[in-house]
Amino acid sequence: MKTETHSKKHEHENVRDFEVFRKRLLAELKKFQDRVARARQELPIDSDPDDEAGIASRSAHREVTMGNLERDLQAIVEIERALHRLDAGQYATCVVCQSRISDARLRAIPWTRTCIQCAGRGNQFTGSPLQLNANLAHS
Repeated sequence: MKTETHSKKHEHENVRDFEVFRKRLLAELKKFQDRVARARQELPIDSDPDDEAGIASRSAHREVTMGNLERDLQAIVEIERALHRLDAGQYATCVVCQSRISDARLRAIPWTRTCIQCAGRGNQFTGSPLQLNANLAHS
C-alpha cells in the first residue's frame, strides 16, 4: 500500500512539474511572438536612400533584424513542438536516444528535444531549418 501511495504521489509530482514547464513554455512563446511582431514593424521598408552610407546602414540594419527574426521564429517553432510533445506525453524524452531529459536541462532550455549527452555529441535532431525571405517579412 505504501508503494502504491508513493507511486501516485510521484506521478502527481511529475504532472505538476510538467505544468510548470507548460507555463514557462507559454510565457516564452508569448515573449518570442511579441519580439517577432516588433521586429516586423522595425524592418526598414525599401525606399531610395539619399546616399551610399544610407544604403549601407539600411542594409546592415535589415540583415541584423532579419537574423534576429529568423532566430525568434525558429524558437517559436521549437516551443510549439515542445508543447505538442507535452500534450502527446513525450515531453522530457530525448528524440535521439529516448532517455529522460533532466529537469536541470529542461529548466535551462524548456523546449529542448535532446538530453545533454546527445546534444554534446552533436546529435541534435533538427527539423527543417527556417528560412525567411526578406520580402515576406512584412506580410
